[in-house]
Amino acid sequence: MNPASVAVGLGAVALAACSSRHGLTPDGGPKDAGSDGQTVITLRPSSRDVDVLFMLDNSSNMSFYQVLLADAFSSYANTLAALPGGLPNLHIGIVSSSLGAGREPAIDGCAPGGDQGILHAKPTGSTCTRGSLNPGESFIANIDGQPNYTGDLADVFGCIALLGSGGCGFEHQLASVMRALGADGAPAPAENAGFLRAGAYLQVVLFTNEDDCSAPPDSDLFDESSMTLTDPLGPLQSYRCNEFGHLCGGKAPPRMPPGEADLGTCVSNENGRLLPVGGMVTALKNIKSDPSLVLVAAIAGPPTPYKVNVGPAQVKGDMTLWPYVESACRVQFTGPDGTSDGFTDGDPGVRIKQWVDAFGDNGVFQSVCADSYAAALTRIAQQIEKALGPPCLPATVDPNKCTVVETGTDGPGLFSNVTHPRCKDASDTGTCWDVGPSTATCSQPFVLRNPGIPPGANPFTTVTCAP
Repeated sequence: MNPASVAVGLGAVALAACSSRHGLTPDGGPKDAGSDGQTVITLRPSSRDVDVLFMLDNSSNMSFYQVLLADAFSSYANTLAALPGGLPNLHIGIVSSSLGAGREPAIDGCAPGGDQGILHAKPTGSTCTRGSLNPGESFIANIDGQPNYTGDLADVFGCIALLGSGGCGFEHQLASVMRALGADGAPAPAENAGFLRAGAYLQVVLFTNEDDCSAPPDSDLFDESSMTLTDPLGPLQSYRCNEFGHLCGGKAPPRMPPGEADLGTCVSNENGRLLPVGGMVTALKNIKSDPSLVLVAAIAGPPTPYKVNVGPAQVKGDMTLWPYVESACRVQFTGPDGTSDGFTDGDPGVRIKQWVDAFGDNGVFQSVCADSYAAALTRIAQQIEKALGPPCLPATVDPNKCTVVETGTDGPGLFSNVTHPRCKDASDTGTCWDVGPSTATCSQPFVLRNPGIPPGANPFTTVTCAP
């Protein structure tokens, strides 16, 4: 027992070259190289509890996209079911993008407060005869193999995921997530009680073909009295979200472009009329005492190309040329009936991509322009696979130059260290460590066999690798 030596060891971790949170939780530390060139990774045991919140855009024309998503959801479910130990202890909730349009009470589909961040559980899909939530349930749950639904996971998701296209056209994708989780400064809706678990991973998945237009609840951005190009806010259309929510080359997208114009790379206007992306990132991370428990993903339009153009107004009898943002991508294919042509397209997801990128390695971005979302959902499920799977040693590390020490508490201020050897071979039954076969998410999985310190001693493992 040597408390002093452990204190020094934790100090070294503060200068660690790498931190990992896969299956075991890292003790923290920046990801830059220490002065001695060593790689130090500190790992703690983690749970297999995962709360997944899907935000589904339910604005105009999104019904077709929702069907494609539901059809491909088995790829997500099957990836999770194939994890070591089987399906994690899951909560899966669904929330819409509708949260009203500021202080305006009469815009179609934009009733004040919209869906208020309440989880959707109504049986609206064609798969409900094969799988549905039990009566009284507000989200999907499967804990230790005990589901709160009939049928399989993909069918019950398809049963409640078809939200339709009657929602607000000024989508509040990010704000709806914040409202559903109670991350916006107010308690989460009472209907969502029990969904968010303190020690669980949280994965948030956005599914949308337009950029985020989250505004404060009392915003006047959607003022209906502003109708023409010369009015203060311009015409009441989605372009307001671009003009007052983006900066392209330091300037707002022009209200009266001369014709098609490529504005290059644009960013969120963090001082504009929309809620700052950075603030929502911070608030979401603060839901957890360990921000690395938060995983995010988006299936949305890519942020570039960002082209503005003009076209006929979308109101009766008014042929004024109004501005609009062109789709950043489009994929055309044979529709689900086998004869008609269908397509998916997406507007530049500037704010959404910026939100995903703010989570670093814990963020995944996939294009909404696809004829199937199977590959995108598989990639997003692999994010959970990576989190719950074995810890991953960096590819640059030579395992032959690593030392593994397991540390546990014997009492207040008392620690014990146990140094473990590398396993001799696959038949080694002692306490030892090794590098497992490479996987799709990790080239050098770290495996600790038969940990030598009991869970009650709050053990953590430090892997120190020489340059």
